[in-house]
Amino acid sequence: MACSSAPIRWTRSRSSQGGVTAGFANNRPKRPRYDPRMDGSTPERRVAGWQRALRWVAWLTFLGLAILHSDRESFGPVELLALAAAIGVSVWCMAKPLGGPKVEIDEPAEVRGAFVSRTNWGLLLFGVALTIGGIGATGAIVYDVYTHRATIRDVVSDMGSFIVGWTAEALTGWSYDAHLEDTHAYALFVLVLPGLLLIGWNAVPFIKRGHEFRVEPDSSISIRGPRGWFQLLEYEYSAVIGDGTTIRFTAAGDGAPPIVLPQARVFSRETGARLSSDVSAAFFQQRLSLRGFAIEAINAKRGSFRGRRP
Repeated sequence: MACSSAPIRWTRSRSSQGGVTAGFANNRPKRPRYDPRMDGSTPERRVAGWQRALRWVAWLTFLGLAILHSDRESFGPVELLALAAAIGVSVWCMAKPLGGPKVEIDEPAEVRGAFVSRTNWGLLLFGVALTIGGIGATGAIVYDVYTHRATIRDVVSDMGSFIVGWTAEALTGWSYDAHLEDTHAYALFVLVLPGLLLIGWNAVPFIKRGHEFRVEPDSSISIRGPRGWFQLLEYEYSAVIGDGTTIRFTAAGDGAPPIVLPQARVFSRETGARLSSDVSAAFFQQRLSLRGFAIEAINAKRGSFRGRRP
């Protein structure tokens, strides 16, 4: 996707209520909203916090049992029962969410309340597990070849046997036993790449979390710092950069200290709604433009932009 470097033009117009609104000259397309109250149906709900906790307990129980009985050639009845319970709980949570009404934030005007960055711990731990498995297989290859326990030809042959056997088991619904336990599982070294990608994708928002912020009813922004909440005053800063992960406010010279706000995996504390990076960028671009900043969009889909005070 080509990135536009042309500055955004802003227009001011009177609303039907007599207020002043601001918008992009190249407005983001508005997504149609469906209101379940129009036909009397039940509004969509989100997964409750206790349901998420129950899902974690179910899967961690299965994982613990699998590790505890890892010396066996296959899962026993206890592990299979734990796996079925974990799958059942996950399906039930998705089919019957018992949390509050599901809210979506599609427009900058809907950005209200407190927002904080959250980490997808499930995907992060899954990436760690894949990486560990891949590193273990890579270490086994290096050690066996270095100690002459296997040749390169043996390694390639073992990889082929593992891939063919695993594929046969998968195509037969795991009813066929390819005796994969008799291989050295050298082919698992490929798990390093997807594992590292998952870790990087989920660890970056965790490392670069930024400060929790809150959009007040009067549209002012408060930021949570080490000593409590304080108000964001845009006029104290000369440059603002959003890269899709964070939004950084920088002052010229020895002015106010820089402030970093989250932009990736940002969620509302009150409703649990996700604030996407493009809506977050549109919200801050609108505020900054009304406060005298020159806005330059870099990648609208990713939510990256630059703002500078003339």
